[in-house]
Amino acid sequence: MSYDILIVGAGTAGMSCAITAAQRGLKVGVIEKSDHVGGAMHWSGGHMSAGGTRLQKEKGIEDSVEKHLEDIYRINNKSGDLKLIEMAVREAPKTIEWLDELGMEWAPECPRIIYGHVAYETARTIYGPEKAMSIYKVLLPQWEEQVAMGRIECHFKNSFIGLSKSDNRFDTVICDVETGKCEYKGKNIVITSGGYGSNPAYFQQKHPNIPLVSSCYPTATADGHVILEKQGAQFKYGEFHLPSLGGMEEVEGSGRVDFNANWAMVLTSVYRQPRDIYVNAHGKRFIREDEVSPEARELATMQQPEWCFWVIFDEKALNSPDENGNHNPIMIGRTVEEMKAEAKRGKALRMADTIEGLADATGLPKDNLKQTIAEYNTMIDIKKDSNFGRSYLEDPIKTAPFYALKVHASVLVTFGGIKVNKDLQVLDTDEQPMPGIYAAGEVLGLGATSGSSFCSGMAITPALGFGRILGRTL
Repeated sequence: MSYDILIVGAGTAGMSCAITAAQRGLKVGVIEKSDHVGGAMHWSGGHMSAGGTRLQKEKGIEDSVEKHLEDIYRINNKSGDLKLIEMAVREAPKTIEWLDELGMEWAPECPRIIYGHVAYETARTIYGPEKAMSIYKVLLPQWEEQVAMGRIECHFKNSFIGLSKSDNRFDTVICDVETGKCEYKGKNIVITSGGYGSNPAYFQQKHPNIPLVSSCYPTATADGHVILEKQGAQFKYGEFHLPSLGGMEEVEGSGRVDFNANWAMVLTSVYRQPRDIYVNAHGKRFIREDEVSPEARELATMQQPEWCFWVIFDEKALNSPDENGNHNPIMIGRTVEEMKAEAKRGKALRMADTIEGLADATGLPKDNLKQTIAEYNTMIDIKKDSNFGRSYLEDPIKTAPFYALKVHASVLVTFGGIKVNKDLQVLDTDEQPMPGIYAAGEVLGLGATSGSSFCSGMAITPALGFGRILGRTL
């Protein structure tokens, strides 16, 4: 089976590339190891960003590609692959316009400023009411139309296991299928196989001594990375690895968390003022809990044992409404009653009638925990935090039962990836293009398109945009 373009991975970048190429009359083959298309769109929050969009103009928000780029460089200190970042930002408004033309539904509050990452200065983050599934729903009819016309052929349950070349150009993808091995040929091969956050062995190889607690899509298993590196491709930007705070293990020690179901509001104090304290494995505070900057919180947590901490609070704090009269429990999306039920299960959230009992339930040192809570309660009385400068000092920890929630610095997306040039050609370790091989999506790594910090929308937007660029240009 031979194709004009052969794509490995039917996720965000793969679908946009296949649709764009097929609409231009090319014969497209797609290799997918699962039994469905869409990849991490079934999982992701779907945040995108672009400067000068229709939605911004309709709400009187002045923005441009140049302002977007300047904001990214402010946030990430001009790090990452600057050529790719600029290309992604310039392509972003075209990508959003394309989705508009396809009938994409946008959440009514968009565009907005997101404070879960270091915030843009302008409201430019947008997403659908069903997160990334809103993108999937407008891409799927386009995909199915091209499949029906015979321009896209998708081969499901094909595991990518190798590459080979003819006349010094890569032109063959080797797959493992139920019946053995299968080979597919392409004039151009595009790798859009996703990240590596669901491959613990590969993650540890690239990030030794960093604990992996992952909320990445289950198929993000480094398939493309491993094979491309065997062929001499260059891995880059792993040093920019930055976790996200909030993951709670359903099964302790599993290394798996679920951003959509079990997440704590500890990434910033913008959305919730702290009625609690954060303590590390030694039972000691390590940060002002009302810190606004997500990155300051992340970096502080990375200095703690196992990159995790416990959120400690009491019954009164759990039941107290905020200044607007709303209950805002630390577990996102959970009511007070649901949190109490969760505490009785004793998984991520523990409960005890005494501080000593809470120390037993968590394994925290009793004397340290008691001393930390006593010092905190004194801070509440005198309205001063001499250690970390916390200013929100309203809720002492005195009313039983007492609660402790274990929170991990978790991986939502992987920062390292396969290096490409401005034409999205995969580069070898000598910085030379590998003939016939291109890449887009998370296989490039968030470090390439976002740099050393999370820049809102700089994962999915470049994945869609780069997929479309390759669909147009190959």
